[in-house]
Amino acid sequence: MIYNMDCIEGAKQFIADASVDLIITDPPYNLGFAGTTQTRNKKPRFNIIANDRLSPREYQRFTFQWLYQAYRVLKPGRHIYVCIDWRMYPFMALWMRRVGFVIKNVIVWDKVQMGLGYQYRFQHEFIIFAVKGEKKARQIRTRSATDVWRVPKIPGNKTIHPTEKPSELMDRMILNSSEDRELVADFFSGSGPVAEAVIKQGRRLIAFEVDPMWYEVSRERIERTIQTITSQKD
Repeated sequence: MIYNMDCIEGAKQFIADASVDLIITDPPYNLGFAGTTQTRNKKPRFNIIANDRLSPREYQRFTFQWLYQAYRVLKPGRHIYVCIDWRMYPFMALWMRRVGFVIKNVIVWDKVQMGLGYQYRFQHEFIIFAVKGEKKARQIRTRSATDVWRVPKIPGNKTIHPTEKPSELMDRMILNSSEDRELVADFFSGSGPVAEAVIKQGRRLIAFEVDPMWYEVSRERIERTIQTITSQKD
């Protein structure tokens, strides 16, 4: 299930307290990023996504609001993964702790290929791994996983969303932190990589996307994934 609405209001309306088994989400970093400029006209390929160019105070308020909802709906002891980059990590980590999450680790996503930047070109992002509460926290399903994940990024000229993440990245989170048929929530669906991974791995989905265009992209991706799985079973 995916809703074309603001995640804060959507969570209030459609998700009960302590009913979600896992949250995976890629929120706006508030960096005003609109995709690669490695194009013929040297202009970004996309428009800036919703809530990615707020004042510092507005962004803090917005982040606290969705984090409060995430904390409310997550079951005690269950996991949340929040994608973020090094510039916004200190703020996001602080705000998550203030809401009540216990940060267990920070996963470094090694994108394999370098990106933009001048003082050392970017090749990584962070994924904050946290739990709701200290007691009876669920353990990840493997003891061999490290906190550095080497997963190739999607080339800039092949992305369909300015901040698109590979579905393989989401597969790892889902397999490590949930069981078959459990409910996974994504507050910022974007182009739908979390949704695709949730369906492929046999979990249930609830997701939100405020932008009508990206909602349609996510919805169509969900439908294609379901059709692919159905055809494979047949």
